[in-house]
Amino acid sequence: MVVTGGAGFIGSHLVDRLVAEGHAVLVIDDLSSGRAENVAAAAELARLDIVTVDVERPLRAWRPEVVFHLAAQASVVRSALDPLRDLDVNVVGTHRVAAAAAAAGAGRLVFVSSGGAVYGETVRAATERTTPAPASHYGIHKLAAEGHVRLAGLPHAILRPTNIYGPRQAGALEGAVVVAFIEQALRDGVLRIHGDGRQTRDFLHVRDLVAALHLVGLAATNSGTWNVAVGRSVSIATLADHVERAVGRPLGRAFGPRRPGDVARSSVSAAALRRLGWLPSIGLRDGLVELVAAASAGRH
Repeated sequence: MVVTGGAGFIGSHLVDRLVAEGHAVLVIDDLSSGRAENVAAAAELARLDIVTVDVERPLRAWRPEVVFHLAAQASVVRSALDPLRDLDVNVVGTHRVAAAAAAAGAGRLVFVSSGGAVYGETVRAATERTTPAPASHYGIHKLAAEGHVRLAGLPHAILRPTNIYGPRQAGALEGAVVVAFIEQALRDGVLRIHGDGRQTRDFLHVRDLVAALHLVGLAATNSGTWNVAVGRSVSIATLADHVERAVGRPLGRAFGPRRPGDVARSSVSAAALRRLGWLPSIGLRDGLVELVAAASAGRH
């Protein structure tokens, strides 16, 4: 197995599961946002930038059964500030990985796109048949990257997850509102909300996304695109209330300007993935309690 971005938040959890199941895993990561200590000791780490370095050579040497492509520029705000860098990483980088996977004879290519960014504003829960309407460079580039995955000529799976949270996530990264709230709660007791707090998101635990990646990557599924979502959106203000209860004491609120590219409503249906047997297993309240306990103990 090969996991690009395997030293990052989502990728390292996927690597953990693959290694625990006995798979040989090559991690390709430039460590620009990932951390070497996140990578399981049994996995091999190649520090490479998918935009500037030829990734075909290590893939040919590894001859992977499955390539999981998770390396990405993952911030909507940063995509607006530097759209060409976002284009390089998320479109050119994906093209290069997809082409290298095909040249190496990989059996399957699995790509993590974005549900919230690709669909944009959603009046009702978006399905895989909903016309994409990205409202940011990030969403536009993720949608374009999907096309490069489909054109690679390999059996493939594209996942469009909603807002992911969980251990190892960096609160400084855009989109990481859950861990950012927890860090703020424990640091100074004030939660900083961008906008009025009424914007809605569907929060999915990283282990449930890993279960989806495992299902479409290793099980006998056709090529396709699947949304990954709990199917229950909550407002950012409600999330703040949940964090307050998880922390167990009153927290302040500080409101600031809404960020560029930040949609007001994000609602996604994972009915198609559920028909394959996937179900989310970790509720938001339980996930928050786990994160607060880990952060309080210094294990985040």
